[in-house]
Amino acid sequence: MIIKSLYCIIIFLFLTQSLFTKDFNNKGKKVGTDKKPVPKPEVSGINVTAKSPASEFLTSPQSANVLKGRQLKRQRGENIMSSLNNTPGVSTLTTGAGSAKPVIRGLTGQRVLVMTDGVRQEEQQFGDDHTVNLDALDVDRIEVVKGPAGVLYGSDALGGVVNIIRSKAPMTKENPKKLSGQFTYNSFSNNKQDAGALSLFGNTNGIGYKVSSNTRKAGKITTPKGKLPNTGFSEENKSVSLSADGIWGNVYLDTFKREQVQDVYNNPNEILQGGQSFRKMTHEKTHLHSLFIFSYFNLETDTGYQRNNTREIPDKNIFVPIQYTLLDSSVDDFTKGYEIYQVTGEKQKQGLNLLLDTSTLDVKLHHRPANGFQGTIGFSGMQQRSATIGTEALIPGYALTNYGGFLYEQYSLGNLTFSAGLRADKRGVDVKSNSELGNLEQTKNFSASTGSIGTVWRLFKPFAIAVSAGKGFRAPTVFELFANGVHEGTGRYENGNLNLKPEISINRELSFRFATSKIHSELTFFENNFQNYIYSTNKGQIDPTSGLPIYQYRQDKATISGGEFSIQAELTKWLILEGGIDILKGSVKKTYDKRNFSLDNTNGLDRIFDDLYSQHGHALPRMTPNRSRLELRFTQERLFSLYNPYFSIRGRFVDSQTRVDKLETKTNSYNLYDFGFGFELPGIRKDSEKASFDFGIQNVFNKSYVDHLSRYKDYALNPGINMTFKITIPFTILN
Repeated sequence: MIIKSLYCIIIFLFLTQSLFTKDFNNKGKKVGTDKKPVPKPEVSGINVTAKSPASEFLTSPQSANVLKGRQLKRQRGENIMSSLNNTPGVSTLTTGAGSAKPVIRGLTGQRVLVMTDGVRQEEQQFGDDHTVNLDALDVDRIEVVKGPAGVLYGSDALGGVVNIIRSKAPMTKENPKKLSGQFTYNSFSNNKQDAGALSLFGNTNGIGYKVSSNTRKAGKITTPKGKLPNTGFSEENKSVSLSADGIWGNVYLDTFKREQVQDVYNNPNEILQGGQSFRKMTHEKTHLHSLFIFSYFNLETDTGYQRNNTREIPDKNIFVPIQYTLLDSSVDDFTKGYEIYQVTGEKQKQGLNLLLDTSTLDVKLHHRPANGFQGTIGFSGMQQRSATIGTEALIPGYALTNYGGFLYEQYSLGNLTFSAGLRADKRGVDVKSNSELGNLEQTKNFSASTGSIGTVWRLFKPFAIAVSAGKGFRAPTVFELFANGVHEGTGRYENGNLNLKPEISINRELSFRFATSKIHSELTFFENNFQNYIYSTNKGQIDPTSGLPIYQYRQDKATISGGEFSIQAELTKWLILEGGIDILKGSVKKTYDKRNFSLDNTNGLDRIFDDLYSQHGHALPRMTPNRSRLELRFTQERLFSLYNPYFSIRGRFVDSQTRVDKLETKTNSYNLYDFGFGFELPGIRKDSEKASFDFGIQNVFNKSYVDHLSRYKDYALNPGINMTFKITIPFTILN
């Protein structure tokens, strides 16, 4: 079904090419258009600041997508990552409604780098259940770069980059008011979720300022067969931002704090005690950015500090709150805070409790265009300290140091654009001994050199072909190396592997792009070959104490390949079509070598592993199933007193996933349909921006289905029908 749909859409694209290009003369200038074209920001050219330098859609060596403006407001979901579900090649790994991680071309976790304003998020990403700790209501733009981006960002960017541009204090060049504000409200009927945000911002005498606060609360998820117990969550977000700018450049300081409590619905067939586990997360982040403009180059620096506390409690009925000593502002010494907290925590059954401190520094020197060349030289550094607190141990405490440097250059010659980059990284991890986990104090060192090359040939103004290749690198995490215990959030007993080596990937990509004022389309083929691909697999055994399945980390050669097609087209002045197809396949490429596998704590289970993994080419776990989507959106500039009203019908068509890892659950195909309606209204004052209102119905026919990337897929359905209501009301207080 997917392949046939791909052929049909490609034929449609070329048959209608003349329709969408007839308004261009030989010089590429638009003629014969109406004076008042329908606004269509989704079809305009894309600029991606996650890349260096910022590149247009037709000239970028890598595939990229941007969500912003009205489109972002329409797609805003129950968490920050759910906004990306309709992005080509991108899906989400979910744990209920409150937790989601991006999946790009089958890769997730610490193979996809999530950033805020160019600074990496460090928040215990090893856990499939650990969400991205960002506020969904305080975002200006989301940028996605697909494919390896390790040259610019180092380890953890094998699959791509998601860069969230937060809403910050306005700069003088934006001509802001002295004091403005915005009220945002979201409502979702399925789990009775409500979210509200209020922000105030302005600029006086060249100094920008912004404060914001919001809260979100949700109850149990409702499926077509009934409610899922213990699936609610709540969160609070607060942020403060200051900025200054001038002809010299700009600087801003942005800080935010996020607290979330999420219930975890455990597999009722595996938990012996049937406890209602939950997770408490607190994340604080401060970011200082500066950009200084000189005659021949620009100097950009980003300094960040983050503190993450993740706690997983096995049963809310026995949980007794204790003071967040480590997050108390009066505690400025990491070791002192740890000692105080540990003594307090041992008084109660606190479960898993992890603390992570991260400091980062990124320095980039962008030289001005000269003789067709434009590029960046940069340095990045990161230091981390992690402590395992609480009464359950999963990973040992550690200190991590990472340094890297890179050079990236683009050269334009006529219709050709060439790009190349080189990078070197070195990472050291000092691991503390932990008697409960059985590991000794030791040091692990990893280093690698990576690179990328790309060429874009713009055959004629609206059409381009892009070819790229890159080498990526990812060091194994402390969790993958040393984990040995119950992970409440995933419902697993996790075993690490001390013999893991760094992952190395070689990615190749070919894209065909077509863009005019009325159509925007891309067809991409890719192949990513891995040496030492690290993944966790079910051993087919149950831990007798916890009643949880035992999962073991291992590595093999592997290949992930596939294709993507996307189209956005203005068929008439009042009808816009959007659609796409994603095809993906992930396979192990060699039989596992037992000499690289640690048999610690396996009780001689090598015979079982021989039986399970003797076949060449078995499927990688948790691969995104093939899928397609089609949306028709009816729109007008104005209807009565409504501005830019629209009505949309969307279909999502997902294939079954039968190519699965041993003991992994297969999922059936399904089709879902969504309706949407929205409009804008003038502001309360003439100088205020328009207010937006969006209404929607997701899964209109209350279809019973299981998403292959849902962590509840083994024992629970996905949500049923869901009615949504979203409003954004900007206002001006002082001009």
